Amino acid sequence: MAVALKNEIEVVGRERLTPALEVAKKFTAVSQARPALTYVALKENGEIHATDSHRAIILKNIHSYKEELLLNYKTLDLMKGYNYPDISRLLDVGDHKQSSFRLSKEDALQLIPAIKFIKANKFLTMKFTFTNDSIELSVPGIHLKLDGFEFEIEQHKEAENTLTFTTGYLLDALEAFIKFSSNENITVHHQGALRIFILENEEMAIGVLPRRVY
Repeated sequence: MAVALKNEIEVVGRERLTPALEVAKKFTAVSQARPALTYVALKENGEIHATDSHRAIILKNIHSYKEELLLNYKTLDLMKGYNYPDISRLLDVGDHKQSSFRLSKEDALQLIPAIKFIKANKFLTMKFTFTNDSIELSVPGIHLKLDGFEFEIEQHKEAENTLTFTTGYLLDALEAFIKFSSNENITVHHQGALRIFILENEEMAIGVLPRRVY
């Protein structure tokens, strides 16, 4: 007697997962001090999360796994049963906003070469200042003022719109926006010199901790 087999196969496609991993892997930890942070987290809601505790990224609507798994992007090994940090709360813009503005991909593409120039000159940190029509990048001996922007800054609190960042971290954040987002714009939230700097749109959220300046 022939037995009819009913196959219920779910194919998890690579259309979004592969490019998402290429972007998220830059936000994972290098050190084995917290091994789980060398993985990316596949969340039950279809998001990918990654953090090294200094910056973080959430990419939305990526996969269809039904349980939370940690994925090693190098070996593709999966791990479960580990409580990954809740970076959704970390990247939730709260009551600490000092200012916000919308950044376009065109704007980001103007910034990236300037940041790469500073990084190429071996500066690990840089000062970042934004106004309605310019962004200034400063390190000892180099001051770059990029003009011609048309930001409509929403100033929530009276504060100076100046932060200090690890150069490569801010560069990775902008490149992630360029590479992954199909939306041409992302909203930037400045929350203060010691609070996480957030970029978000419907597809992604990115956070970069400013550097403490003494």
